Amino acid sequence: MSMRKAKPTPPRVASVPAKKPRTTVHRSARPAGVERAYAIGIMSGTSADGVDAALTEIADEGGRHRTRLVSFAWRPFTDDVRTAILDAQEGTLPLRSLFALSVTVAEHAAAAAREALAAPAALGVDVEVIGFHGQTVFHDPRGERTGARVTAQIGEATVLAAALGLPVVSDFRMADVVAGGEGAPLIPRFDWNQFGAADTDRVLLNLGGIANLTRLPRGVTLDRLLAFDCGPANMLLDGVMEAVGPPDSRFDKGGDAAARGKADLSVIREFLADPYFDRPPPKSAGREEFGRAYRDRFLARTEGSSLEDRLRTAVGLVAASVVRGIAQSTPAAGAAPDEIIVSGGGARNLTLLRAIEAAMPGTRVSGIAAHGIPEFAKEAMAFAFLAHETWHGRPGNVPSATGAREEVVLGSITPAPRGAGLPHGA
Repeated sequence: MSMRKAKPTPPRVASVPAKKPRTTVHRSARPAGVERAYAIGIMSGTSADGVDAALTEIADEGGRHRTRLVSFAWRPFTDDVRTAILDAQEGTLPLRSLFALSVTVAEHAAAAAREALAAPAALGVDVEVIGFHGQTVFHDPRGERTGARVTAQIGEATVLAAALGLPVVSDFRMADVVAGGEGAPLIPRFDWNQFGAADTDRVLLNLGGIANLTRLPRGVTLDRLLAFDCGPANMLLDGVMEAVGPPDSRFDKGGDAAARGKADLSVIREFLADPYFDRPPPKSAGREEFGRAYRDRFLARTEGSSLEDRLRTAVGLVAASVVRGIAQSTPAAGAAPDEIIVSGGGARNLTLLRAIEAAMPGTRVSGIAAHGIPEFAKEAMAFAFLAHETWHGRPGNVPSATGAREEVVLGSITPAPRGAGLPHGA
């Protein structure tokens, strides 16, 4: 399989599906006198549609490290790169091609970071570190498939450090796995710092390829957080659209096609019987649980149904698994949350949001954009935050969420080769 190297100038937006803005700028200000640091977070999720880069400000406010988005850019993967990533996730990509793909992913990451740095709001910003999540291609934190506790993300950090002339924190998940955890989710510490409140019970719900949540009861302390992967989200919805939708379709924009369909409740009940949904947290999932084989089983079970009905059934399954996850996160004597704040590509699927809202009467459902963070920027911002914590020798995991024995400093640090790439803070 051939893979084109990323060009220095990103492709025209019109040449790819417009799932997210290519570059955005956020201009809200911090109070005077608050110390600030800046980091770039780079994220590529299980949907494998491209690379997000978020230039992020981190400031200490009242004992919490709050973040603010300075600028954001998205670098789409070319079709052959995306195909190679999906093959790697399914375990069918040859090893030598996997090594080459790791360099290509890093080149895309560098291009996205350059674009974020080129935004007017980034002028004069002194970036201390890059947090590069990389692209997950295998996740077996319990050793159920290989006999070894392992999680693997590709994206060669040295390529990124050389391209930008900045130190890079990468390989975030493995330290938590070595400490006995799932290596996921790693967003809860960010969620607690950014959204924890004394008077509001919140769920932070991310609808990416996988649906995951962080529960923030009123006044919860960091050591009592609960967070985990609920089940499939866009991995299933986009998979159905790509398999049986119109040619070159990758997603159901706004959930419009699903809105015209009717859900098959018997299929939803059948798929909700999967043991994963009843497994108590901590737990994490990926394409190993909900990838191509899962999609194919869903398509076989719904064969003969219209595209709209299949999509509406898939939406119903995702919504039901989210609701079940929220129930698992509810304190023993507690009630439903006051608010669900949604991020990720699924935040733009109005049919999915309405399905969740209908199943959670009395709970507000809102997009994270209403809280000053674009839907697609949250996870990249979180890895900027985590890189900042690592750079300063502070732990990044939350053991109550991942199941690790203890808090650990996450990631490996790759220094910038002397004189390479952009000058520091460019």
